[in-house]
Amino acid sequence: MTRRLLRVTVAAAALATSASAAVGVASAAAAPAQKTITGLHDDRYCEILEVKGLPPTAKVTVWNTIGLNACPPSLWKFDAPALAKELGDTAVVLNGPRHWLMDAVKGRVGRTVKSFHGLKMRQAATIAIKTPAELVQSTYTDRTVIRDNTWSWNKGRRVFELVAPGGDVYVMQSYSQIKNPSLTLAQLKTLGGRLKLPQGWRYRSRVLKARLALKANGGATITQDDLSNTYQLERTTRPKGPRTKHAVSISGRSATVPTGVPGLFEDHGTVMSTPFGTGALALVGTLANGKLTGTLRLLFAKGSVVATFDMPFTLDPDGRHIHFRGTSRITGGTGAYRGITSGDLATLDDNTLDGQNGIVSATGSATF
Repeated sequence: MTRRLLRVTVAAAALATSASAAVGVASAAAAPAQKTITGLHDDRYCEILEVKGLPPTAKVTVWNTIGLNACPPSLWKFDAPALAKELGDTAVVLNGPRHWLMDAVKGRVGRTVKSFHGLKMRQAATIAIKTPAELVQSTYTDRTVIRDNTWSWNKGRRVFELVAPGGDVYVMQSYSQIKNPSLTLAQLKTLGGRLKLPQGWRYRSRVLKARLALKANGGATITQDDLSNTYQLERTTRPKGPRTKHAVSISGRSATVPTGVPGLFEDHGTVMSTPFGTGALALVGTLANGKLTGTLRLLFAKGSVVATFDMPFTLDPDGRHIHFRGTSRITGGTGAYRGITSGDLATLDDNTLDGQNGIVSATGSATF
């Protein structure tokens, strides 16, 4: 497999986040009529993603077992590379098994049904891939999926939610048995203790006092936890109003904490900033090809800010210090900072080689 093809395969695996949230968006030619499917709560399902081509002309066709079968284990025994070769695909991604948590879904349901070695699946969506960046999915970060449908949970149903900094709430729409094959519905009530939640995030469960319906009119915001469970944004706290541009100046100190993963670095620390105020930082990145790339999370009193960074590095001749110089870009936020965006922020990080004396700064502007 070529390096470029490997990147597409890995990226398509990240797209499984969107695929599992895309039921009800089949093309008009495949499914012109609305349909309601009930009795979904704790139903097992699986998906196969067929990837054809490479960006910018790549296309992913999503196949789902919803409404056809419960993805029996006897049939869910595919070898992804072998299946891709058989189908003439660039790559195949296996997304499952998963279990729905809503009681019903109303939306367009694909009429095209295909058998994969006896496992019947219906076409759920077709997704164009213009750039590999469209496929990158990090845990506890927002992703927008295109769809028109309504998930609904019955009154009295227990739901499981993530509460983000600033009070935004996401409800779990499906739990995954991909990373943890033994995960069951009964274990979800206490799942929070097993999740690696970012600072300021909370997991909770509650019993609905009234029916809950989440309607997507053209798009829905979703996220995943570190066990690949999928959530949809349920409600936000940012007041309605125009967005304005603000000068941004961030400075802070950080220290490296153990990750247990070779090549993965994580720093925690504190920051002072304009216009956000004082807060905490968590930086996770990979050091390769002469630079550090990754994600920066900033936690403030009114919400959080997420940014990606790309910083080449140099070493001091004394062999004791390392200097990172590059850019970061704010990609999203929660609470008061939901929808925040920025251009490139001039970013630096100076540290000792033991990682315990980091000095971090970023300057530029952001709109929120």
